[in-house]
Amino acid sequence: MFLFTDFLELIRKEINTEIPEVVPEDLTMGQDGYGDISARLIKYLINREDAGDACEKIMGRVKALEFVSEVSMTNNYLNVWIRPEHVFRALKESIDSTGMFPDVFQEPERISVEHTSTNPTGPLHIGRARNSVIGDSLARLKKRVGYRVTTQYYVNDSGKQMMSLYFGYEKFHKNEKPTIPMLLDGYIKTYRYFEETGSEKEVEELMERYERNDSDLISKVRFVAGIMLDGISADLATIGIKIDEYTWESEFIATGETGTVMERLSADLHEENGARYIDIPGLRKIYVQRRNGTSLYITRDIAYHMYKFSQYDHCTVVVGEDHREHGKIMKYIMNDLLEYTNTLSFVYYAYVNLETGKMSTRKGTSIPMISVYEKLKEKSMEELKKRYGDGADAKTAEKIAASSFRYHLLKFNPTKPVTFRWEDALDFNGDTAVSIMYSMVRASGILNKVSNEGAIPNMENFPESEKSLLLLAYIYPYKLMDAAKSDKPEIIANYAFMLSTAFTRFYEDVKISEQAPEIKNRQLETVKIFRTIIEDACNIIGIMKVDKL
Repeated sequence: MFLFTDFLELIRKEINTEIPEVVPEDLTMGQDGYGDISARLIKYLINREDAGDACEKIMGRVKALEFVSEVSMTNNYLNVWIRPEHVFRALKESIDSTGMFPDVFQEPERISVEHTSTNPTGPLHIGRARNSVIGDSLARLKKRVGYRVTTQYYVNDSGKQMMSLYFGYEKFHKNEKPTIPMLLDGYIKTYRYFEETGSEKEVEELMERYERNDSDLISKVRFVAGIMLDGISADLATIGIKIDEYTWESEFIATGETGTVMERLSADLHEENGARYIDIPGLRKIYVQRRNGTSLYITRDIAYHMYKFSQYDHCTVVVGEDHREHGKIMKYIMNDLLEYTNTLSFVYYAYVNLETGKMSTRKGTSIPMISVYEKLKEKSMEELKKRYGDGADAKTAEKIAASSFRYHLLKFNPTKPVTFRWEDALDFNGDTAVSIMYSMVRASGILNKVSNEGAIPNMENFPESEKSLLLLAYIYPYKLMDAAKSDKPEIIANYAFMLSTAFTRFYEDVKISEQAPEIKNRQLETVKIFRTIIEDACNIIGIMKVDKL
């Protein structure tokens, strides 16, 4: 829960004296063409005979609030303008006392955010990296609003793809020390081998042994998978992502928890030719056990969610858009059949494509995430050398590359497909991480170079660029709450760019060093407010601070 001076709530309370039905969602802030705050009242007034009288009373009560400078009513919209000095004080007091805006205290609810969870059959490619960026940013967002959050990676070390990875190593590279390039080579050769022979029988036999809890095979497959997983984790670290907990799918076979799943579902199971299934209303038959008695992926996924529900109140899973049906199935099984009261939600995203088409690890057409990162780092270093020559800093180039990669995959609606072009991600003049980073550098430069002369800040004569910047800074808590409630961290990414753009306008409009001391000191505080909030927002979305650009 956030602690801050909530102007919207104070205004709503006055409106409620005449229209009790008005809820927080009826009020918006910063909407173009309206007041600083606007309230849509038409649906409550349209059938009231005393609508005109009610509006007059509401306007009078709202105008009496000390922080309100002006009110109007247009087309049943109540428009309210806030005195900029009150916005300034609300922001400054919070930052001076707590170091942040808004302040927050920890919620008791425990949240799990599962992301990435790609089969460890090859390096993480840029398509799957969108999952990681969304998931990590979502987890950071949930922590910022006060929840206790754990990030999780569900390691799919069972099934055809993992057996094919192991088979490829055994068939094409046996007795060699396994490395990521070697394992990937064997994996690709395995699928070519399937095409040539017209049979996948050898891998199918491995799958059956694995699902019958062959401990020796499970150990060998996990060893091979672990090498790939170490590479994926290292790649994620380059863009600032660290996962808290790894859970192996095979654990639910080894511990017999898939059997517990079958027991819990026994009343809802049907049989067909020896196999067992659940009939999901409005969907289809979902098989949870083969005729030979072995479990399927979904059986183990149910066991995994039973484990998560024993630890967390709310479980969020970030998955590709092609898993929408699976999400519906899991919610029905966990909440309707097994009657868990925990909340299960899914965040779906569209995959990232190359300009030449979709990527596939087993076909050898994927582009590793780390390759794109290295290219971004190389181009960042080239740009820095143009500016600073031999003084260009490699660490700064790394931060630009990681931040640009993350922001470019996060800023779009996750359901919108992205065709990745590194030059778009690194445009120093566009809607990119670099622009946001540059605004932070500018803010720090002002605070380091322009001295505060100790005069009492003047609370009058705010230029429009400063008023706009302060109002946008004040909106931050509402953006945080909206993003956290809707599981949309891209809201914070877009807000960060808007805030940095507003700061740039303020920076270009006002020469702080040339102002009278009482104005200069207020505007230095405005810069401090901006820097505090933009750094907080950037921490959520993974944009890193640099000393110079």
